[in-house]
Amino acid sequence: MRNKNKVTPLLKATMWEHNLFGNYLSEILFSIINIFNSRDALLRWAREQGKLNNIVIVIKRSDYGGEGKRRPRVILACERNGNYKSCKSSETTDIRSDANSDMKKCARDTGTKKCGCPFLLKGVNIGDGDDWKLEVVCGVHNHPISEYLQGHSFVGRLTEEENALLVDMSKSLVKPRDILVTIKDRDAMNVSTMKTIYNARIRNRTKEFAGRTQMQQLLTKLSEHNYIEWHRTSSDIVTDLFWTHPTNIDIVRAFPHVLIMDCTYKTNRYRFSLLQIVGMTSTNMTFSVTYVYMNAEKEDNYTWALAALRSLLDDNCLPETEEEYWRCLRQIKSKFSEFQKALEYIHENWLNPFKDRFVAAWTDTCMHLGSTTSNRAESAHAKLKRQLRSSQLNFERSWVTIHSLLKLEHTEIKASFEKSRCFIQHR
Repeated sequence: MRNKNKVTPLLKATMWEHNLFGNYLSEILFSIINIFNSRDALLRWAREQGKLNNIVIVIKRSDYGGEGKRRPRVILACERNGNYKSCKSSETTDIRSDANSDMKKCARDTGTKKCGCPFLLKGVNIGDGDDWKLEVVCGVHNHPISEYLQGHSFVGRLTEEENALLVDMSKSLVKPRDILVTIKDRDAMNVSTMKTIYNARIRNRTKEFAGRTQMQQLLTKLSEHNYIEWHRTSSDIVTDLFWTHPTNIDIVRAFPHVLIMDCTYKTNRYRFSLLQIVGMTSTNMTFSVTYVYMNAEKEDNYTWALAALRSLLDDNCLPETEEEYWRCLRQIKSKFSEFQKALEYIHENWLNPFKDRFVAAWTDTCMHLGSTTSNRAESAHAKLKRQLRSSQLNFERSWVTIHSLLKLEHTEIKASFEKSRCFIQHR
């Protein structure tokens, strides 16, 4: 706000008891000349001053003007300005049957904050620039001044910065009550309630969906984050969905020796089973290989899921058979036939006496590296369900949780690799 005449704006709330009606009235006294350098500055100042005096000021009417028209102006009023207008849609007919089968018409209970408050302010654009003047049309209220602003929906709205903070914290799986506490810690004048937080989350989620269904939104998210996914449908309905993170594929190709799979339930409201396949790194860390939503636990569903996983693995990830060993050995003899002495050395000193000790065709017939139970998969299920915190989530919300867990999981695995490289055991 800029005061050209060097007059400090004054907003003072006074209350007195009306002798005739016994109502509390309030009057806001402004300095007559108040110049603001923009419309937004005028609105911001008026609302801030109203908030300091427990008065909620809203825009009643706005006129942006134009060529050949009057100057732009805005009319500000108390949130209790105006009167309630009943309409036919506000009443519903409730059909009830009593002992005599009489038909009764019951009106819906309604309420309103409007009480015809006469308080009005007028902001008018002056000059050729963007300067605005604020005038008092009526500075009287016909209702008691609010003791608290909590519960007033308009003044409890989140700012753009607060809404951006809410979106970021929601993506980080922060609970709504913790989001509200954080917002109030940053702004002591904030009067938002839990209902404000829930409504803002729903509104942002609706914008993000942009009219897409739950499955369409999930497929969109997988594509945006470069997930590898396959799905099959029946009558245009997705029956099975296979998806995995690219980093998980790199890890499983490096450590394909032990894979444990198990199915869990109560992870979504649609009662799809969630098949989770996990593996083990060289640092004894459990990593997620893939997730599969299945509409049933039949042999066909498991066959399809494992076939999808097989298509992501190269030949080096699969166990080597004796037939493959002999075939590879013949190829080596043919390719390096000019090095007969080297081939004889390998045969006589290594392959013939010790091939059953280091060749994969014999050593990988039943490699488990100490994993003889499904405990790793069960632990992964427990960790996931602790983060989900509900069995009635939709596919998109479940994916958000799993995506966050995967990012943390990748960080921990990379840290374990670096620790194994940097730390030297003393024993």
